[in-house]
Amino acid sequence: MECAIRKWKLGDAGDLAEMLNNKKIMDNLRDGLPFPYTEKDAEEYITAMIEGMFLGLHII
Repeated sequence: MECAIRKWKLGDAGDLAEMLNNKKIMDNLRDGLPFPYTEKDAEEYITAMIEGMFLGLHII
């Protein structure tokens, strides 16, 4: 499996939502993420990260 670290793209929302809708994955992450995790949740998160980059914020 190939893995690359890059900046978020709004087009990543579907993949992010798919991964975070896996109960086994969610059980191993910190609390505070909604379950089920929707594509709208992913779009909102990615938009916030992109806006933060433009403002010079380093948000994870």
